[in-house]
Amino acid sequence: MQAPQRAARRVMRFGVFEVDLHARELRKRGIKIGLQQQPLRVLALLLEHAGEVVTREDLRQAIWPAGTFVEFDVGLDAAIHKLRAALDDSAESPRFVETLPRRGYRFIAAVDGVAQPLEESPPKRKVLVWAGGLAVAAALLLALDHGGLHDRLRGRPPSATPPSIAVLPLTNLGTDASDASLADGMTEELIGILARLGQVRVIASTSVFGFKGRPIDVRRIADSLRVSHILEGGFRRVGSRLRLQVRLVDARDGSTRWAATYDREMKDVFATQDELAGAVARELEVRLEGRTGSNLLRHRTRNIEAYELYLRGHDLTLHFTDSGLRAGLEYFNQAIALDSTFAAAYAGAARGYALLGWSGNPGFSLGELRTRAEAAVRKALALDDSLAEAHAALGVILMLWRGDPTSAEAEARRALALNPAEPRVHEQLAHIALLTGRPTDVLAEARLGLEADPLSPTAITMVARALYRNGRCNEALAQLQPVAGLRPPVRWAVLTAGLCFAEQRRWPEAIAALRQGGETGGVHGRTMLGFVLAQSGQRQEARQILAELLARQQRSGNLASDVAIVHAGLGDFDGAFTWLNRAADEGPALATTPLLEEIMGPAFRDLRRDPRFERVRKRLGLSR
Repeated sequence: MQAPQRAARRVMRFGVFEVDLHARELRKRGIKIGLQQQPLRVLALLLEHAGEVVTREDLRQAIWPAGTFVEFDVGLDAAIHKLRAALDDSAESPRFVETLPRRGYRFIAAVDGVAQPLEESPPKRKVLVWAGGLAVAAALLLALDHGGLHDRLRGRPPSATPPSIAVLPLTNLGTDASDASLADGMTEELIGILARLGQVRVIASTSVFGFKGRPIDVRRIADSLRVSHILEGGFRRVGSRLRLQVRLVDARDGSTRWAATYDREMKDVFATQDELAGAVARELEVRLEGRTGSNLLRHRTRNIEAYELYLRGHDLTLHFTDSGLRAGLEYFNQAIALDSTFAAAYAGAARGYALLGWSGNPGFSLGELRTRAEAAVRKALALDDSLAEAHAALGVILMLWRGDPTSAEAEARRALALNPAEPRVHEQLAHIALLTGRPTDVLAEARLGLEADPLSPTAITMVARALYRNGRCNEALAQLQPVAGLRPPVRWAVLTAGLCFAEQRRWPEAIAALRQGGETGGVHGRTMLGFVLAQSGQRQEARQILAELLARQQRSGNLASDVAIVHAGLGDFDGAFTWLNRAADEGPALATTPLLEEIMGPAFRDLRRDPRFERVRKRLGLSR
């Protein structure tokens, strides 16, 4: 009969040392080394979380009795000193225990074995298993521990999901304020390069630029953006040289995983920028994925002035305001005048012209807007068919001006394949789903956009619009809370809130929100106010708004759909369909008003039940 097997021993090995946690012994090459219980327990906890920062507070809570604050500081320092002496280690050149001043300690050597904290009578528990020799790289199984210590150390449980990263705006460390635009441009390039790695979730610029000029709290920023890594740094231009300092931070514990300084000549700033961005991308790629990348860089322009003009135009057109679109177009056209081969500037102009029809006051005829938009997107694609922004702009044109949602969606998805971290493409796909009456797809795409750009007011608002479209008004109103206090208000945030309140028959709140939307959103805000006033029984003011719209329609056109919407609010469906058909007769009806999306929403359910709706829907390009 075989003798019973001995219980498995919990042994951790590193270098020439091993720790037997069951016997509570430290051995060097098999020879026992005397070590007191307190430093041995510190060692066990550090081994359990090898590669991670264990703060002084975590050590106090896990090992020292409650209330021993004064004795703890002296006791921990003594324990670390004794532990280093036993391991032949030093604070100045650590091989095993690294000190992070004012924070805590980290075990930095590779560990082989299974760790479990020392206790007088160790209870049964899950244990932390490390791949042999790769303890710092990855945990295969995660442990339960003292009061959730592991969660406190890592901030979140690890998972098999791809790594995620936020590139914080590079700081201009020089004295020339004009270099700030160059710093922003470098940040944009790094975001784009990392996004093209494909397997790394990269936060879009709209969210990260919200942290520009603010104190950096890595853990807080990481929690806000829900990322595992942060890249931060700064640059300084001195004479003919450029210095870029960057570091990759593990957001779970705030530790620096990689850092570098690059010094280059400024003879060609864009060549320098490409080289720096490529080097950073390769380093991050290795650290985060171990992939071997190909060509990650895409040159935009060699004209620094054109590039800065493009950046200004890009920023202005993100929020879809009338003045922003027009000013953005001015910047794009100035950039094109300086560099006629600047594909991204042509793509920006194409998108600006395509969206300007929605403003209600475009300053161009619809025919001229369409001609300019199509000419610009053709030029952009001719210059660079791999440019995501150009395919996204073509998708906008196909949807709004051609009434071809199937081709529009195909172009948007191609843009997304070229740049997976472009949240505005997800918003674009959500808009296509809105227009074609697919509420489930609206919500799915809107949430993907928000994941890529979690602090973007437009992305937050798009999710709220999707929730409203799915009949979930309470959730939509809760979703809008982060943007409720912004000044000026976000146009579609207040309009969506107004429609949600109207859906819940909360008329005073609906009217108050839409009055604010009218101030922010111009003519289309007035249109939705007229619709809700009519629905709430305040028909006289609704008719006054209808008269305003008719007068503007007579002067400049483009508002046939708006007129139809107020007729629908008044219950005059004959008038509504007359004006919807007139909008279709005028040509690219979708380009005249974004409010056609709302016809597919809950507020217009009665209009959609009319047999005439399917016919006019096809004419308006609302069918897929």
